[in-house]
Amino acid sequence: MGLAQARDRDAFEMLVEQQLGDVHRIAVAIVGPADAMDVTQETFVVAWQQLPRLRNPDAFAGWLRRICVNHARQWLRRTRRRGVVASMDGGDAIRPMEVTDQRPDFRGAVEARAILEPAIGRLNPDQRALLALHYTLGYSIAETAEVLGIRVGTAKSRLNAGLTALRTSIGTPPVTVEPEAAP
Repeated sequence: MGLAQARDRDAFEMLVEQQLGDVHRIAVAIVGPADAMDVTQETFVVAWQQLPRLRNPDAFAGWLRRICVNHARQWLRRTRRRGVVASMDGGDAIRPMEVTDQRPDFRGAVEARAILEPAIGRLNPDQRALLALHYTLGYSIAETAEVLGIRVGTAKSRLNAGLTALRTSIGTPPVTVEPEAAP
């Protein structure tokens, strides 16, 4: 880390290789696969520029995830202003369902996606980031709060608000959800 902070490109490239998968999964989960590489690249450009200012090198991974989430939310805001709605399709970040039948029926998944994608596209970037981190990537509430730079209680209330907005958007009556307890 010290060499990378001292502007050693080879050391920084090693950090990029170590963190690339995680950063890209976050970007895919928030902005969708079509724009994830752009967000990932922006994340590493900013990290390179800001790395000398990082005070705690042990916090690098969390710091980098926060940069990625912030750039993904900015990306969504910019694309919304241009009238583009990105998909939240988590691509390889979404775990495939186990198939017990030899002939799987994908109609339910196709119908669910047709309903969910437009509803997710209507969420604000902050709600979308929170839902993507927690549900698509499987981050705990505490991990999600850390990545977003907010308190655990704030993450819980925003998660509930995001779920309520999603339910309202798809026409499902709101239900109070108790997110997992913080460790």
